[in-house]
Amino acid sequence: MDTQLTKRLKNSAANVLRETWLIYKHTKLVKRVNPSRVRAHQRKFLLAIYALRKVKMDQRKLMDNSSTITDMAKTQNTVYEIVSDLTARQDHFEERLQAIEEKIALVHEQLEGLPDVISRCLSRHSYEMQSKNYLLRPESAATPSTLPPALPTTSATQMHNNMPHSKSVPTSTLSTKTLLPPPLPPRTQQT
Repeated sequence: MDTQLTKRLKNSAANVLRETWLIYKHTKLVKRVNPSRVRAHQRKFLLAIYALRKVKMDQRKLMDNSSTITDMAKTQNTVYEIVSDLTARQDHFEERLQAIEEKIALVHEQLEGLPDVISRCLSRHSYEMQSKNYLLRPESAATPSTLPPALPTTSATQMHNNMPHSKSVPTSTLSTKTLLPPPLPPRTQQT
């Protein structure tokens, strides 16, 4: 398109020069001026000037369009960079969200297993307390009548129901007093 406009510009400029020369020739270089011929060349001269102006205007429009196309290309590149950056950020946030969901699931599993762990710890603790009690007073361990009553065996679900966080199941009559050993009698000094 640019080469066509350049050719048209050269032709229009040549037409302007030719008509200028012909006007000069028919007014200054002849002995007798022919007004009809001069007017005809003046008309052609004005048409050549209008054609030259039109070609220059077309060139300006083409340059504006080309700069607009360049600006559009730059804008497109900028938009592409922004979109790719947003996509990368979205992927990063999705990875972080997935990691958080996995951690929450792990914490949830651990919380669900917590009542079993607590019941095992309490039963082990009560057993250790009974063992210490028998070790501290060996005379009471010899007679079976003085043995403390056996601890009721509680399953994990019963212990879970006794936990204060269990709102859906009413608490049973099993209290923490039955899990603890009886208090020790005062010690007497043996001499």
